[in-house]
Amino acid sequence: MMSVSAMLVLSMSISMAIMEPGSGELKSVQVSDAVGSVSDASAGKWMDSFDEAKTLSIEKKLPIVLHFEAVWCGACRQMDSAVLEQPTVTKHLGTTVIGLRIDADRDPELIAKYGISTLPTEVVIGFDGQEIARYTGSTSLSEYTSRLNHSGSQLAVSPDARPARELDQNLRECLLVMHDGKVVGLGGFCPVAMMRGKKWLKGSKEFVGCFDGVDYFFQSAEEREIFFASPEQFIPGLHGCDPVELQRERRALTGAIELGAFYKGRLFFFTSRSNLRLFQNNPAWYAEGLSADGIENLSQFPFLKSMTIN
Repeated sequence: MMSVSAMLVLSMSISMAIMEPGSGELKSVQVSDAVGSVSDASAGKWMDSFDEAKTLSIEKKLPIVLHFEAVWCGACRQMDSAVLEQPTVTKHLGTTVIGLRIDADRDPELIAKYGISTLPTEVVIGFDGQEIARYTGSTSLSEYTSRLNHSGSQLAVSPDARPARELDQNLRECLLVMHDGKVVGLGGFCPVAMMRGKKWLKGSKEFVGCFDGVDYFFQSAEEREIFFASPEQFIPGLHGCDPVELQRERRALTGAIELGAFYKGRLFFFTSRSNLRLFQNNPAWYAEGLSADGIENLSQFPFLKSMTIN
């Protein structure tokens, strides 16, 4: 084992909030073809892209084995030839686990994110981004094969055990489809008042602005001008579609305005309290690296095709 030195340690403070429209305030808490080609490329091979491995993990409902190494690490090089590329190991890749090899010198952000101080180190995460296991140091081929067998059977969340979408008649959808077919964002509340004052204030039909095919209501013409000067600062993430449903099930569903949370200054909404909790436990997993590829009902939410959803 070798210590990792001179690494850039990143620190990130995540601030989130539970939305309560009734009170007008927020309570703070701490908190396709392309896909097919990636799937084929992963079979029997180690991947080298975290984003691609994450996408495939969610698609196949498989855990990811993050193998941290470096070219200057003797123990890492020994594992490379004697363990990692052996047929008894590679047969698991893309079938029971998604394998990702990470060069410590090239990916300092991942080194910091997963708190790696010794090489080699492996971190096993489920398809929901939660850590399942962690191993430090080199190991034999037989021990490593046993480790993969165990990792492949230890999903962080079983897809069959997922609770059904919670349908609560008291929850109001963030995206409203009006009788004339127009889509209204943020449930008709003013996005400028929400993002600037953290208050739920109803907009007026007199002051309406359309962005990405979604109508937003404002309290005044001035607020509408402020919105269009920098709309990305005010629109909810995915215009209110649930990022957890998008990542895990590849489907777009409208979140409820009662179930919202901030992440890096962006407001996201969720279809259920269970999805909100998943997001709070690992917001970066669901809010970053989003893709519209393979969404089964994309035609219902055409703005997802063109908007930047990262």
